[in-house]
Amino acid sequence: MKSISLFYTWFWVIYFPVCITFIKAVDFDWSDEILAGLLTLFAIIKSRYLLISNRRKQEILAYVEIMCFYICYSLILGVTTAKGVFMDVLQQIRPYTVFYLTWMLAPRFTEYQKKWIKIVMLASFSGYALLFMFAPQYVNQYGSVGAMEGGESVQMGQIALSCAMIFLLFSKKNKKNIYIAVFITLVGLLGGKSKYFGECIAFISLVGFVQKKIKFNSAKVYFQVLILGAVILFFTWTKFNAYYVEGMQRDEGEEMARPATYITGLKIMVDYFPFGSGLGSFACKAARDEYSPLYYKYHLTHIWGLSPDNPMFLADAFYPIVYSEYGFVGVLLFLAFWKRRLQESNRIVDMNYYKMALMCILALGLEQTADSSYLSGKGMGYFMILAVCLNSNRYIEIDEDEKENVDTAIPLNRRKRGLIWLGHNFTLTKTHK
Repeated sequence: MKSISLFYTWFWVIYFPVCITFIKAVDFDWSDEILAGLLTLFAIIKSRYLLISNRRKQEILAYVEIMCFYICYSLILGVTTAKGVFMDVLQQIRPYTVFYLTWMLAPRFTEYQKKWIKIVMLASFSGYALLFMFAPQYVNQYGSVGAMEGGESVQMGQIALSCAMIFLLFSKKNKKNIYIAVFITLVGLLGGKSKYFGECIAFISLVGFVQKKIKFNSAKVYFQVLILGAVILFFTWTKFNAYYVEGMQRDEGEEMARPATYITGLKIMVDYFPFGSGLGSFACKAARDEYSPLYYKYHLTHIWGLSPDNPMFLADAFYPIVYSEYGFVGVLLFLAFWKRRLQESNRIVDMNYYKMALMCILALGLEQTADSSYLSGKGMGYFMILAVCLNSNRYIEIDEDEKENVDTAIPLNRRKRGLIWLGHNFTLTKTHK
């Protein structure tokens, strides 16, 4: 369906510079919400073109039911205000809405559309990088939120990684383009954020050393993961130690905001077992805006960055949101969601798309230790890229060597066009053209 790919082309062309790179120049906090809303409206209009399987349908319905339960639970529990609950709902559902809708709309871009998406992303990233290096005073004025903190760029790495992944996926498969993608990720290191060192190492490892599907039940793979983890920890030890080793051991009155958030989140998970303290109650933007009573209850108001008059670090990490607001049950559901994504990634045929699907999962996993971009416009890109990767099996050219691996239940009209559908139990209400 041409209109689907055209919509997503414009979505990316607007999203990348407006919601990530130059968000301060736009100076409009609701830009990502508007784009997510437009995507939802577009999906409703094009509902007859959605790719739906029983498995997808059951998962999406389960997600809707779970969120409805937590909304009711949060309102009944009443830890924070109803306004805080619904403010948090808007943030919590956005990444999953973007993922599920892109997953079902399954855009298939033309070479011309891929070209323009790459041009916009490369131009935006280059402009941001040049400003950061040669005119840093303008990055604060026109760049991303929280761009400059002691000479560091909070978003430089996210911009570089998203740009590198799209460039690799939308370019011809050759060594030259791999080198360009790696170079883009290395430029992101100029941002100086420790967590990005880990993402950069993971990207280079996937692109440069992974030649076949990773067998997660292999002892060899576990050893390689340990080695990779040790390398990442070596390059990020200073910050890791400050926040998660020494930071966790500080006495009362000397706590740092992020370690205190992690520790208190665990206390909340135990105290509000098994469903947590409810939406909008802790470590999120809604808890900051409405200033959740839990910060008084757990004596966090004296910590710099968590106080009512200075809540700048109150929404500073994503994982405490999961286990405090959703509780033990929410943690299990969160892990089940990502386990399913890993299983689906393993069914991707194209190795480039397979690697980038894993990279999206790794990026979201690593970044959220010290960021809450999972719930913001910055995280939308990773979810869209992941959905595109998981849909990459939609159409592939039939190869004589691969015919034996292809599902035999392929519509004849698709075989004649040299295209195949590798999904199982899918219904396509109207043929994509």
